[in-house]
Amino acid sequence: MTLLRTAVLVMLTLVMGGCATPMRVSLTPEQRAKITELKAHVVVVQDEVIVAVQPSNVGVATGGGLIGAMIDSSVTNSRVKDSQEVMGPLYAQIEDVDYRKEFNEAIRRELEKYPIKVAQFTTTPRALGRQTLAQLRSTLEPGQALLVIYPRYFLTMDFRNLDTEAVVSMWMKDGPDNVPIQRGVLHYQSQPVGPGGKESIALWGRQDAAEFRAAIKESIVETIELVSMDINLAAPGDKQEKSREYTFNAGGQQAQIKGRLIKEGVNRWIVLGDDKKLYSLPTTSKAVAAANR
Repeated sequence: MTLLRTAVLVMLTLVMGGCATPMRVSLTPEQRAKITELKAHVVVVQDEVIVAVQPSNVGVATGGGLIGAMIDSSVTNSRVKDSQEVMGPLYAQIEDVDYRKEFNEAIRRELEKYPIKVAQFTTTPRALGRQTLAQLRSTLEPGQALLVIYPRYFLTMDFRNLDTEAVVSMWMKDGPDNVPIQRGVLHYQSQPVGPGGKESIALWGRQDAAEFRAAIKESIVETIELVSMDINLAAPGDKQEKSREYTFNAGGQQAQIKGRLIKEGVNRWIVLGDDKKLYSLPTTSKAVAAANR
């Protein structure tokens, strides 16, 4: 199981990285006018929550090479093992949590409201390689485009927040192999729970993991809302609204996100970051209390 979780973590990093693909690609009015319907392909690879682990960079400090790579691998694997040991009690309480099932059922319903008609909907636990993506694109009819949604979910390195990140891309039949006509990276962060480490895991797990289950449901709702919002958003810099700073838990340290506020609700803010990601952040916690008004 440890090797499986490690493999999933590495694979998701590769999948989400996207090689040289830009972080955000905005759909042009001309492209949108050509699309009458979509084929949606939702890919949920994970079976269970993982913990974000900082990869080792010893190899860089030692000049790289095989020895450095072996040290990095050993250190990173040790960190993954340590995080899984801390997670053990929570895993026992959330065995019945089926993120894939909940996400697929929710997005199937909500895509009926998507700005472009979704004519076909497919879900799969298997990552799409280039060959499979090319095959799916080859089946598109005139006026059709392929919508691909890759969500993943994880606890931050300090165990305080549940994060969800999804990559959404749209593809026409023709065009470059690695550049979609539209692409967005969507990030949800929950309210922080506890001071970190084992204490946070204990709080996530109390009362049959009620807080964790609620965060999972909220993350799905928020991610799907971001999916629907993303297609209509211009890239940062296309509008002249002033960027503000928002504090974000980057896994043990507070990082600043600059961006413009897209939507303000009672409990959450939607922010289009200058880093070109679309964020759903909590409004009532210290995580975002430093926004500049």
